Amino acid sequence: MNKRIKLSVGEKGVLLVEGIGTFLLFQIINVILISSLGQNNLIANLQTNWQTLMANKLWVIVVVLALEIFLTYLIVISTYHNLELNQIKQVLQKTAADNLTKEVNIKVNHNLQSIVDSFNLLISNMNRRAEEQKQSEKSKDELISNVSHDIRTPLTSVIGYLGLIESKNYSDLGQILKYTHIAYKKSQEMQNLVNSLFEYANVQHATSRLNMTKFDMAQMLDQLSADFELEANKRGMEIIVNSTPNKILMKGDTEKLGRVFNNLIMNALKYGKGATHIWLTAEQKEKEVVVTVANNGKPIPEDSLKHVFDRFYRVEDSRSKKTGGTGLGLAIAQSMVQLHGGTIAVTSDDERTSFISHFPIS
Repeated sequence: MNKRIKLSVGEKGVLLVEGIGTFLLFQIINVILISSLGQNNLIANLQTNWQTLMANKLWVIVVVLALEIFLTYLIVISTYHNLELNQIKQVLQKTAADNLTKEVNIKVNHNLQSIVDSFNLLISNMNRRAEEQKQSEKSKDELISNVSHDIRTPLTSVIGYLGLIESKNYSDLGQILKYTHIAYKKSQEMQNLVNSLFEYANVQHATSRLNMTKFDMAQMLDQLSADFELEANKRGMEIIVNSTPNKILMKGDTEKLGRVFNNLIMNALKYGKGATHIWLTAEQKEKEVVVTVANNGKPIPEDSLKHVFDRFYRVEDSRSKKTGGTGLGLAIAQSMVQLHGGTIAVTSDDERTSFISHFPIS
């Protein structure tokens, strides 16, 4: 809570002297004016005119005194505000010199309070920007660390197996083919990571644009179901599509939206352990379209739910990449959904794991 500025003893003395002095000055002016009316000397005129006023025009005296008290009050308040302004200047100068990250906790009159509030808003915005910059630097460090780790591991294998071939440390052609095959697979892992990084950086860029077209979301889900039907059958899964209504017309970048649902379906295929079904559902509401990709496989641990959209985050305990993922698929999906002005969230329990996207119709 803001604390009101306290005046020093000297400043209070200045206000007291100014108030009393101003009021006395008004009384001196009253005496001079009353004494100057009439033909007699000043003292005689003062006595005569004062008695007349007291007898016949007492209301004039009351009105004049009230006006003088009011004017005295205005003068004292003006001086008080000037003293407040001087104190504000000192506080702001001290804050700027000592600690520019701390807001000023003072309360003054409403005219000057706007200055204090503006200064505090400036400090708040600077603190927020500093925190954002700090988080950005931290994010960059994490990105470099993760990329270095994910590239170094397959690169070490590539160099190692090619080194065996280079040093002729093999027994026959079959061993050479084995080494080159491993090196090839590890090279593909690095290529997938680089491609995903490029795609993520592109969608995060401030100038990233959408190629908006009108399309049928229900038809898109049917096409995706057909594209992944063979892969789902290999894994013992069935893809089921439901749309309400049967035709859902909306605007969006079909290429980027296709990438979103590709990532979500691939996640369901790779990580939905024990799943028998994948559900693709779309529902048109008054102002939005809700699209859900769900599976009935092993649920995501509760402590991992809030991190699944983080870059390079993987639910599995190790970073062995047995599933071949880069840890960027969901981060890319989230960014592309947000580019469309939408949101994406995840829920997971023993029955279903669902990725729910909300898109504005246009």
